[in-house]
Amino acid sequence: MKKSYLGLIIVVFAALTAVPALKADPTSFPSSGIDAQSLGRGGTVIACRPGIWSTFGNPATLTPEGYNALGIDYIDQDGADRKSLGFSILDTSSIVRGSLTYYSSPDFAGFKNKMWGVSFSQTLTPSLYLGESYHTGNYEPEASPGSEDSVNTVDAGLLYMLGPKVSVGFVSHNLIPSDRDLLDNYSGFGLGMQFPMTIYFSADYEEDPDQNNHRNLRTGIEFDPVDHLTGRFGYQNLADGHNFLTLGITYKDVNGTLDAAVLYNDQDNKTERIALGLSIRM
Repeated sequence: MKKSYLGLIIVVFAALTAVPALKADPTSFPSSGIDAQSLGRGGTVIACRPGIWSTFGNPATLTPEGYNALGIDYIDQDGADRKSLGFSILDTSSIVRGSLTYYSSPDFAGFKNKMWGVSFSQTLTPSLYLGESYHTGNYEPEASPGSEDSVNTVDAGLLYMLGPKVSVGFVSHNLIPSDRDLLDNYSGFGLGMQFPMTIYFSADYEEDPDQNNHRNLRTGIEFDPVDHLTGRFGYQNLADGHNFLTLGITYKDVNGTLDAAVLYNDQDNKTERIALGLSIRM
């Protein structure tokens, strides 16, 4: 898909996104990986390969991979009123790379009935990338039931490649105080490392917007046990005291991927989220 087509689709999305009311004031947009691929490796996104998570994670991870893709993800979150579908467009072949991600019924993130974001990335040097992203969504303020309000945030990130096998990333969320300071600014760092035998390790260390001076730690491992299959597992140690285990698997070929992942609450002994995904390369 050419860059001009991506820009046209973004404009159409913006025009069509009239978002109905939500239940409660959100505190942030999702920053960890919530789709099937990134969820399987613990939700790590800050220094990883590009994907649907680049829109809400670190936009600088939109590195020049030379392909375009359409994606759809299904999310079943425990405690959410409705299931959610996520749709994505990914362009890693243009000079200015971009992605667009849209979620219907995103109860899992504190939003309802349409939440979307767009991101772009540029190459500063052969090993340094800069990314910017914009997110928007509507909600029903707790203080004013029946009314509607919106939040709009701008994020920025960097990705630096320390050779072909190691990457480090930085992302700052909510750079501009949004809508009467409803959302706070917070930031995080990430690491990605490629080991022999197709083993990939990733870790994110990120501030928690709800827990002052506390951090979330997310780690994950990917591996290819046989041709066309990628396995994943991960661990989350969150600032609110919760610990989660994740597990995922992907079937891949030249046409795209089929993905599945689960998020398991280690303390309550229950599955918190199930995610399924499909990505088609063009």
